[in-house]
Amino acid sequence: MPGIINWDELWKATHAGGFHHHGRDGQDLASHWDSKARGFNKRVMKNPARATNQVATLGLLSHETVLDVGAGTGRLAIPMARIARSVTALDQSKGMLACLEENMAKEGIENIRTIQKSWEELAEGEIELHDVVLSSNSLGVLNLRESLAKMDSMAKRAVYIFTFADRRRDDGFADFLRGGKRARHHFGGPADYLVIYNLLADMGIFADIKIMNWQSSEHYSSLDEAVAEWKEMHEIPAEREPELREFLSGKLTESDQGLCMHRHHKQAMISWQKDQPASEH
Repeated sequence: MPGIINWDELWKATHAGGFHHHGRDGQDLASHWDSKARGFNKRVMKNPARATNQVATLGLLSHETVLDVGAGTGRLAIPMARIARSVTALDQSKGMLACLEENMAKEGIENIRTIQKSWEELAEGEIELHDVVLSSNSLGVLNLRESLAKMDSMAKRAVYIFTFADRRRDDGFADFLRGGKRARHHFGGPADYLVIYNLLADMGIFADIKIMNWQSSEHYSSLDEAVAEWKEMHEIPAEREPELREFLSGKLTESDQGLCMHRHHKQAMISWQKDQPASEH
């Protein structure tokens, strides 16, 4: 039975304006990610060790199938496909899935099926049930309760949701993008993982939460390369390039590969097992 707080409505209120892309060019969200796919792929595929470690926490078995919701360019789909029998990669961006298929070819992976569709558009029963359903930083949905219920109904063994646990995960870059102003939709709301967890409890799903600390290093041959990459990915206007250059200069350090940015953040893994009988004492 729902408690005093309506977590689904709180999710909508604290994410107002965040479910669609409002770029200068008027693109919808899928088109936005189509245009950013190449640059995004270059960034996220730089650190395969982190993806491998993340996948290791899932306990996948060789006979299992996985549904990767918002799979992007395959950061997790590819290492999961090396373990599981098959992976279904769902994403609304044609450009993202094109990069995923190229990454598959490079890695010799053949057991990933791609479907171009958003999670909200996918109807229950449209595809078969999977042993594991996974969402990693991809719950950009308006109706959270409905989306969580669908994940639960489409999983035979377990559901895993990865989401950021701290809002300072970008070492101040989001504040830079906003000119030092805090995001409006962050006022007064708890961290996303707490909303998800409490909504699941209201739905009668008693999930586990594990907070993980991740560290990674991003390498650039020069400051110019770093500025160009960040400028493109975040659609920073030309007039702010000097500010961006100054910001990145303070974050980059010398390395044997040129320049390096050390990044760290906390991530929450919310998970629940299906059809697990209670233990008798």
